[in-house]
Amino acid sequence: GEADTGMTVCAQQILHQGLLDGRPGVYFTTGRSWEDVVAEMGVFGWGLGGFFEQRRMWFIDSFSMKRERATGEVSWDIGPANLLMKEFPRVVAPLGTCTIVVDNLSDVIRSAPFPAVEQTLKILQSHVRATRGLCVLLGSKGIHSEHVENTVKHLSDGVVDLSTEPFGGEEYARKMRVLKMPGVLAEMKVYAYRVGPAGIEMAALHRVR
Repeated sequence: GEADTGMTVCAQQILHQGLLDGRPGVYFTTGRSWEDVVAEMGVFGWGLGGFFEQRRMWFIDSFSMKRERATGEVSWDIGPANLLMKEFPRVVAPLGTCTIVVDNLSDVIRSAPFPAVEQTLKILQSHVRATRGLCVLLGSKGIHSEHVENTVKHLSDGVVDLSTEPFGGEEYARKMRVLKMPGVLAEMKVYAYRVGPAGIEMAALHRVR
């Protein structure tokens, strides 16, 4: 999706619904600390405290992994791609069926040679398919080569495109297109939505199912 489309809110909403449905959650964050993500979700009433206590909610925090000393000479950051691969067998695999959010895949792609990232995505894909779980990959538009973008789309079972367009004077409308989704005939319709108190709220008569 593009910036300011509510892409992160959408992923967090899916994660929280999975928790309510009894599916453990893993949130991999690269751009904000796990505390910031918890606070963001709290704004929509998606509290995670109880799920932490039940050991059903986990964070892999790449953003906070980087710790520089006062001199700035030492960094403990191993990079998002390496961290995701390192923590997968320890955190994700033992959970079995779960919801995994990778926020943001673009940071993962930019942190390592793409063949290594592609292999990590294939491991995630294999795990999700074997356990009938769900992995939500957030990617930013316009910063990757066509080859990289098409490869990620090919590896993904479903692809949803979020964007904005001018609407009226100084306002912008948010729109959603389902490019592909398992078991669904994607009609390439444009669905209007907004980011409201309940998260992503569909504004059109048609709902994405």
